[in-house]
Amino acid sequence: MPVEHLTIEKPEELMEIVSKELEGIEKGLKMIGNNIPIDEKTKVGMLCHDENGQLVIVEPTLEEGENLVIQALKCADFVDKFKMMLAATNPKSKIDTTKPPRVILLLPECSEETVRLVKRIKDIRIDLYTWEYLKIGDSKGLHIEPILISSLEKMEKPKEKGEKKPEKATKKKEEKKEEPKPAKPAEPKEEEKKPLPEPKPEPKEEKKPEPEAPKPKITPEPMPIKPKEEKKEKKKLRLF
Repeated sequence: MPVEHLTIEKPEELMEIVSKELEGIEKGLKMIGNNIPIDEKTKVGMLCHDENGQLVIVEPTLEEGENLVIQALKCADFVDKFKMMLAATNPKSKIDTTKPPRVILLLPECSEETVRLVKRIKDIRIDLYTWEYLKIGDSKGLHIEPILISSLEKMEKPKEKGEKKPEKATKKKEEKKEEPKPAKPAEPKEEEKKPLPEPKPEPKEEKKPEPEAPKPKITPEPMPIKPKEEKKEKKKLRLF
């Protein structure tokens, strides 16, 4: 089927098309509001938040301008100042006020100068995409292609990849490792090697002989003294 490139002439028309295809830019993007004025000349194109609650400023443009990046920084600074109020007035959005807002620029074309300028920005994440409005058969839609993801994210990605590789390597090493041998007891120091003095035997208590119970004294019973027999006077028999 032939592919037809369509043109968009009004910024409002582009804004409406992008609002219906936010998921095509980044999964989880949801719009809070659009055309939010900052001053007489500058407006926040589309104020959104991602699936983690971080505020995202989406700026779709019909042409690439010299002041486009500067305006994006200005919008990010404005949103950062009022993110607490935005969180309070949009409680269902669950806005994460601990993170600074980031920016997505949708350009019909992206020059090398714009890419170099964005690479120099370190405090705010700015992602660059190009868009084409195409018609295939009876259907129309945006074809969005990422050109540059900010240096902040590029610094995070290699760390994540670098962390996964050593994990796999360590797992293989752990599988090959033999069962750990029991650790040998540490050798005693010189001071510890000296034999400890043998404990002196405690003096044995001499058991005193228990005093014998006093034996009862047996007093000999006095022998009965026999009365002396009186000498009977022998009577002389008288003969008559």
